[in-house]
This record gives sequence, C-alpha cells and structure tokens, in this order.
Amino acid sequence: MSRTLPAIPRVAGVFVTGTDTDVGKTVIAAGLTATLRAAGVKAVYFKAVQSCCPEEDGRLIATDARLAQTMAGLDEPLSLLTPVTLKLPLAPAVAAAQVGVAVDLEVIAQAYRELAGRYDFLVVEGAGGLYVPLVDNTFLVLDLACWLNLPVLVVARPGLGTINHTVMTVKSVAQAGLPVVGIILNQYPERPNLAARTNPEIIEAISGRPILAKVPVIADLTGEAGRTALISALRQVLATPAWQEIMQGKGKRQEG
Repeated sequence: MSRTLPAIPRVAGVFVTGTDTDVGKTVIAAGLTATLRAAGVKAVYFKAVQSCCPEEDGRLIATDARLAQTMAGLDEPLSLLTPVTLKLPLAPAVAAAQVGVAVDLEVIAQAYRELAGRYDFLVVEGAGGLYVPLVDNTFLVLDLACWLNLPVLVVARPGLGTINHTVMTVKSVAQAGLPVVGIILNQYPERPNLAARTNPEIIEAISGRPILAKVPVIADLTGEAGRTALISALRQVLATPAWQEIMQGKGKRQEG
C-alpha cells in the first residue's frame, strides 16, 4: 500500500477478520459488541464498507450493521455504523467500480472519528478475508486493519480445511506487523467430527495463537434466546489473558 490516508484517532478496539466470506464475522463482531456492553464497556460496532446490501425505500441497507444494532442495542444510525454501502455481491472495490464509483476512505474516516469520539472501544468488522480489495487493487482489507492499527481477531470454521486457511490468515496479519489476539472457531458442532475435534490444537501449535472460544451453532440469532447463547459463548473471550492485554491497551502495533 502506498497512498496518503486520512487522519484518524488511535483508539482501543479490535479488528474482526475471517478466513473467508460467510464464516460468521458479523455474528461474532455483533455478539462481541453486545458482550462488551453487557460487561459495562462503552463499545460500538463499525464496518467500513458492506457489499450485497438490499435496497429499501430507495436506500441501500447495511444489514450487518442492522444485526449489530439490534443485538447490541445501539442507537447510532446505520449510515454511521457502515458509511459505505454497495449493492452488488462482489468485493467492495469491484462492486464500486461496476457502478462507476470508488470507496471513499475519507467518508470512512469521518464515521470512524465520530464513533471514536463517543465510545471507549470499537469492534471493527472487515469485509471477507484479508486480501479482499477495497479500493482498486491497491488497498485491501489488510491495509484497512493496518490503517486503523487495531489488534486482529480471526474468525474461522471448525471443520476440514480450516487449518490452512486459519494459519495463513494469522501469518499474514503478523507479517503486516499487527498483533493477533487469537482465533474464534464459529459454528462449532455439538457433535464434532474428528477434524473439528483435532483442528483446535493443531491450529494453536502452528499459528502460535490461542483459540479463544468455540462458538456453537445457534439456530435463531434474532431471538433473545439466541442472543443470550451467543453472549454466553463469547464471555469466555473476555476472560482470556490475550483479551485482557487488549483492554489494557497493550495489543497495538508500535510505530516509529
């Protein structure tokens, strides 16, 4: 990445990325925001850009932010929680180019600055995996994480294939100079097969980062029972030493 970036404040927070699309980053980011708020932390959810947004009354709706809004009891408008919305189900840079626009980093920075001034902790969700392009092919999700300078939380699947995807994601973050808080295995089955049972230990050994939680399959995340189950599963994350370092402000890249 070689570009002049808008100025943003350095804040406490975490950047939630995934090994791929549809691994449940939104559920984990929204649930983590709700869990932090239930624990008394003045936390807010933020997703810079979302593709595949449905249209309602002539407006594109950030459905991921809407889930976080509902789950965490946030009063902020969707346009602030996700300042850039795109209609096509493509990588943001591609979806934007198809309609003749570009993702505006200043718009993202303005929303980020506003939320940073109101909240003590930001839970930031990426878009897809780390190498998804946000602006042309020169500014990726990984560049966004580096710009925000937040420690990274990796969300992964529990089953076959996740060792490679998870370790590669962790190594990419580390190579970029950002700390990796740990890994959450999402939709962990009640009766895991051999791959799901053995993967956690192998991922920890190869990546050098801890599995912070195994979040179970939750049938209905829109109801109170589902929300309670998710918060219960994520409370263990807040109790881990790796997370405590974040809350103490130690989980950031040192610059200069």
